[in-house]
Amino acid sequence: MAFKAPPGEVMQRFTDEEIVHLVAYQNLYGPITPKRLDVLLARLAMDLMSPHLKRGRRTVLRDHLMVWSRADRPRQSGREMLAIVKNLQAQYDRDDEQRAQRIRRTRRKAVAHGGSG
Repeated sequence: MAFKAPPGEVMQRFTDEEIVHLVAYQNLYGPITPKRLDVLLARLAMDLMSPHLKRGRRTVLRDHLMVWSRADRPRQSGREMLAIVKNLQAQYDRDDEQRAQRIRRTRRKAVAHGGSG
């Protein structure tokens, strides 16, 4: 059975030099907490997304971090939520229109080259 000491007692066991090393490690490699994996995966997601963004666009770490608790999420007003839904719908509409244009172009090319439309 593992004994769990209170955080204050654990911190008293560290020397000042050890605490400096822990802070330096955290500054270099990220937090020393259970959230570390989330931070590492968010950083990986940033690196994976960057080549696919338009020039000059960048994401921030916060864009890729998973939010596990409702308490951690910023509160949104009804208007903000409606704006998000409207933006999503507008993007779907643009994607549908682009898809329809591609299909029309493909059909025109097929007819122009003697295929059946």
